[in-house]
Amino acid sequence: MNRALRTWALVLLVAGLFLAGVITLFNRQFAAGDVYPEYSSMRTDRLGTKLLFDSLAQLPGFTVERNFAPFPFLPSEGATLILLAYDPLQANWGELEFVRSVEGIAARGNRVVVAMRPRPYTTLAQKDFEEPPAPQSRQSKSRNEPPPDPPIHKRWKVKFAYKPEKNDTHPLYFSEAEGWNVLDHAGSRALSIEKGLGKGSVLLMAESGAFNNDSVVRLRGLEQLCQAIGPYHRVIFDEQHLGIEESGTIVGMARRFRLTGLAIGLGLCAALFIWRNASSFPPAAAARSADRFSGRTSHAGLLTLLKRHIAPAELATVCWLEWLSTNRHQTTPERLQKAGDAAGRKGVPPLETTREIQTILHAKGEL
Repeated sequence: MNRALRTWALVLLVAGLFLAGVITLFNRQFAAGDVYPEYSSMRTDRLGTKLLFDSLAQLPGFTVERNFAPFPFLPSEGATLILLAYDPLQANWGELEFVRSVEGIAARGNRVVVAMRPRPYTTLAQKDFEEPPAPQSRQSKSRNEPPPDPPIHKRWKVKFAYKPEKNDTHPLYFSEAEGWNVLDHAGSRALSIEKGLGKGSVLLMAESGAFNNDSVVRLRGLEQLCQAIGPYHRVIFDEQHLGIEESGTIVGMARRFRLTGLAIGLGLCAALFIWRNASSFPPAAAARSADRFSGRTSHAGLLTLLKRHIAPAELATVCWLEWLSTNRHQTTPERLQKAGDAAGRKGVPPLETTREIQTILHAKGEL
């Protein structure tokens, strides 16, 4: 084995080991769910919610799904939509589009559960819920106007409060919930509030800790989970707000409208078109190479065979006997006798004997 071949073999070996390591690493990460965001129903560690997803799926009569599409594609009625680890600032200062979307889903006969992002709330303060984001805040201060009312308070009469204290386990809560039913609280702090909208309802939760795998294993927050699921047996975990979104593909649209057969037919037509232009139909006969005509012809081969097995002096006799074996009844006994005598003469060249025999057999009239 030369040096170049050994070098290429070493490079291929290293590349194969590297690829195997990368695949193993990705398999472990996907198995553990580390590649998914926190509180995703596809994450299996303590910060995921896959255990709750799988547990609900094992209950008789329950249907559990994941949603990767925008809200307009959600079912019309009879489902519980769960949004976990939602940004409280986004819920407080977000556009009315989110509030109206939640209202629309609930009004059709669904239950919408919105649980806020769990602790710790880094770089979060009470003023963040009282003042709008920086551009709006500067504009309001320049006009000497009070800060605008949060959209969630305008629409739902709900206000957030954030007051972290030492050894406080519930720093985020609802300080105002006019017209809402308080389901869970810690002292005077409302942690879970519910309100009926149309045919359905909306549940707002200040924390999402009861949904993660660690709490489910320790059987903590079972009451909150039962309240969140509500009366419906169809539960949908929303992944779209966590950043796992399905934008849609041509293949997905084809499957949805059952166009798989059409796609297979078009692919077959394309393959036939390419094959037709790549080769003639029917296929052209293979060109005969010159070496097939090298050597002697069939006539030359026959002559060589005769020369090897028949002596020249006996050639006329052998030919006459061969003709006589199949053509005896084509002429008269008299002609056969004379032709046999001519074939048996010794010392006459074969060509002359053959001509004499032909004259006897084909002569007209009597001999």
